[in-house]
Amino acid sequence: MVAGVLAPALLLWAQQPRYFFTGDTQAAYLGWQFHLGRQLLDGHWPLLDPQAWQAGNFVAEGQAGLFSPLAMGVGLLATSVGNVLVFATLLKLLVACIGALGVFALARSYGAAAPLALAAAVASPLGGMTQYLDLASWVAGLMIWALVPWVWWALRRTMLLDASPFPVLVLGYLLVTVGYVYGTLMLILVLLASLVECRIARDLSAAMRVLGVGVVCGLVAFTVYLPGVLTRPATNRGTELLLTGKFDSDPLALLSSVLPAAVVPDTTLHVLPYAYTAWFLPVLLWLDRDQVRREWRRVAGLLVMVAALLVVVLGPAQLGPLRWPLRLQPFLVQLLVVLCAAAVSRYLVRHPSRKRLLASLLWVAVAAVAALPRYPQGWPWLAGSVVVVTGGLVALWLLVRRTRDRRTLLLGAGVAVAFSLATTVLQHAAFPEAPSPERNLPSSAADYRRPLATARGDVMVVGDVSSLLEADASANADFLAGSAWYLNPHPVRNTYTTINHRGYRTAFDVGYEGSTSPEVLDGLLSREPTTGLPRVDLLAVSTLLFVRQDFPAGRLADPPSGWQVSETTAHAVTWVRNQPLPGAGRPVWTSPGTVVSAVSADDRTTRFRLDAAPPAGGRVTVATLDWPGYRTDVGAIGEPLDGYLLTVDVPAEAVGRTVTVQFAPPGWPFEVATWCLGVAAGLGWSGAWWLVGRRGRRRPRG
Repeated sequence: MVAGVLAPALLLWAQQPRYFFTGDTQAAYLGWQFHLGRQLLDGHWPLLDPQAWQAGNFVAEGQAGLFSPLAMGVGLLATSVGNVLVFATLLKLLVACIGALGVFALARSYGAAAPLALAAAVASPLGGMTQYLDLASWVAGLMIWALVPWVWWALRRTMLLDASPFPVLVLGYLLVTVGYVYGTLMLILVLLASLVECRIARDLSAAMRVLGVGVVCGLVAFTVYLPGVLTRPATNRGTELLLTGKFDSDPLALLSSVLPAAVVPDTTLHVLPYAYTAWFLPVLLWLDRDQVRREWRRVAGLLVMVAALLVVVLGPAQLGPLRWPLRLQPFLVQLLVVLCAAAVSRYLVRHPSRKRLLASLLWVAVAAVAALPRYPQGWPWLAGSVVVVTGGLVALWLLVRRTRDRRTLLLGAGVAVAFSLATTVLQHAAFPEAPSPERNLPSSAADYRRPLATARGDVMVVGDVSSLLEADASANADFLAGSAWYLNPHPVRNTYTTINHRGYRTAFDVGYEGSTSPEVLDGLLSREPTTGLPRVDLLAVSTLLFVRQDFPAGRLADPPSGWQVSETTAHAVTWVRNQPLPGAGRPVWTSPGTVVSAVSADDRTTRFRLDAAPPAGGRVTVATLDWPGYRTDVGAIGEPLDGYLLTVDVPAEAVGRTVTVQFAPPGWPFEVATWCLGVAAGLGWSGAWWLVGRRGRRRPRG
């Protein structure tokens, strides 16, 4: 099975060595992993990084994995690797194999014969979104995809066997703490489907065990996600309902999903087979309908999950902050292949007739007719898909029409695996490129230290870095993208974020991966009216790195007073201050008559002594974003300066005192309490089972 999973992946790697190192793997996850690992090695737990500005609220970001042992382990490894391309590739292949093993285990728990469970496991990572998005770019999606079947398998052990809850609680914790909300949504659906099975079996004790798992994981989920929910009003995360958009689907696309070259309607980005599920699904038409009617309860949980995922995948393109329903398509693939393996093992008719074969081939024909208008120029690949899928179905039918012994199952599984690999080869011949941008970041970790050789203090990058890197690989000597800047020794604020800060984003139009427009330079040099200071001073920026091609010739040759050109290359111009500023997190302005001294700052705390203040009180502006959660022990947090900078209103009677301004995520005492309670409840339940509960284990009903 592992060989079957690795074979197509290694073929992809041989064809495109950077296939598993594109998009957000380069721009987001590599840097997040490295930053977390480096901070842990330095003895810090990075709830907040003021120097990263709009990308620095890691506890609200979620996907930074602050509570995840998996993320911490990967981060610690990332700090020690020499070749980040090899590291990312091996990590993804390992996760893919772990996920496929989970599919195998889940299929077996539902009564699938081992050879058919193997075929399902090999097919599970070959779905369209897994192949073209998660494996290529979206690490968090791949991780939750790998964990969900293991969580479900462990839950079934606890539910049906009264086995130790420790495995499911550990796996559930790992799933929730990835910080990618779709994993937690899948956990909720798994719990609901399991409760349906308990209701059908009229097993109250099993239902209570399922609810117990839900409570423990839910307590941890509060800790992981509530900071982001309470921070959302300060961000640009959407709240609207959109019926169509990127990565949505429709019933015809799902009908066509048995063909590897069938594409989804309009992704607004690329025409790719995102909706592809598995070629052998028409085999479901060979089931014994009477036996299914009698024994459907054995796979009730799978049926509930498939129905729920179909509703989600066919649902709105955006529902509040939840977007792009095809992101859950990898789970639909998992469920469909597990259902197919379990149903064929249990309900396949003894001698499938020619009519049943023709019915399955009719499905393929209708799928082709539905798919052709969506991508008519791809008709040769669509025709090839029809030929391959038809050949696979006929081969399976010839095997099972006469006998159904173990040898037949083994041969059938071999045919299923072989044709699954064939469909993958065809798919990547038709669509060889992953859609995620290739930003041409270096393979060697040492090369990430090359940019900003002359930088001093905090750095801001101005220009469309992503477009430059995509167009010219040599630009990576001067620029990095998104969170890859964390691998550079200088503090750069143009790192990756999925949330951003509304006021800062409005003022400087910094994209999610750190790119800006060249007009940002004018905004940085303009004076803020309340303070009269240039905004670049209020931001405590001491180095500006420009994308040279984005500016007219000569525009960058004459920096303002107090700055100098420190380096000019074919792609970049660097300005540095003659006298660098202290950096983010420190006071940058005080109102008239207000004087502060003895300033100190770290990632979550700023302290200063108030030496003078007018009778009506004064105001101190700190070079950090006014994220929800800041508080002060003297005075009060004021209205943000310029819509984004943290301010502290200090009373006159506080003169001579030390003012401490500290950040804690909104709702932090409650969030810490829920984490402690969840972990304590999980350990207590597991310990109690080992002490008194082992005699109650039961054999599975499946």
